[in-house]
Amino acid sequence: MVSGQPNALVSVIVPVRNGSDDVRALLACLARQTVDRESFEVIVGDDGSTDAGLDELETGDGHVRVSQGPPLNSYAARNRAVRESHAQVLAFCDADCRPEDDWLERGLAALRETDVVAGRIRFFPPKRRSVWALIDMDGSKDHELQVRDNNAETANLFLRRELFDRVGGFDDTITEHGDFDFAERCVAAGAELSYASDVVVWHPVRTSGRSVLRAQWIYSRGYAERATRDGKRPDGLKLRNWVPIVQPVRARRRYGKSVLGPDARWLAEHGVRATPGERVASLPIMYLVVPYLRGVAQLRGWWAARRRRA
Repeated sequence: MVSGQPNALVSVIVPVRNGSDDVRALLACLARQTVDRESFEVIVGDDGSTDAGLDELETGDGHVRVSQGPPLNSYAARNRAVRESHAQVLAFCDADCRPEDDWLERGLAALRETDVVAGRIRFFPPKRRSVWALIDMDGSKDHELQVRDNNAETANLFLRRELFDRVGGFDDTITEHGDFDFAERCVAAGAELSYASDVVVWHPVRTSGRSVLRAQWIYSRGYAERATRDGKRPDGLKLRNWVPIVQPVRARRRYGKSVLGPDARWLAEHGVRATPGERVASLPIMYLVVPYLRGVAQLRGWWAARRRRA
């Protein structure tokens, strides 16, 4: 790997496994950034990819570099990419995201006023309209809401290297939920986490039941493993979380979200409006299928963490 750009202002960190086409499309977006090419570098953390094409994306001047490693998890890939980067500002983005042309310019500007910037994550209009697509949009990527809980995702995150090093980077011993773990540790270290609506990346929507439920399972199990590791009781071990419908309704009201189907405000921000039929079809999924799947996944995560600790 070439040495890179030691004078870059910001290092864009992108983890990937078997997604060279996604990275190629992301690099096309980064090539249109309103900041000078010399002011940023792109480090792709390869998490043990077996598909071809990543090496071909490296540039001779080190503007784009690929940090290769074994297949562990995305957090290990991010940590490795950060170690091989040079800039004092880190901009995290996922391979399947598409930043707007002024993403880096606005992210750097927002970071002058705070310690961690959680930018806006917008959904691409789903190619295949389905109830599952609406449920996926309803339950994820609302960075403004997450920041209120001192959480954020690495799909769109800016911070200084000094803070990253101070909190020890990402915990790569857990395979999921490491984004929230990292954001919470930054806040616990005294950092200010802020939402910036004008720092925008676009994200794809899951449109099938299998993909939505798989994501819910993975995230819920990761959350329970992390909570158990930290000596906390995951929500799945609390009896109230197994009461049908009541707990999900309470949670949605607490966060100001619609209770009669996917959140109308959040969907409207993406130019989507659920039909009455879609709202009715979504209710058993939102209030029975997803909550109970999360609960079972949390039990599995809790048990796995206890076994490892034992």
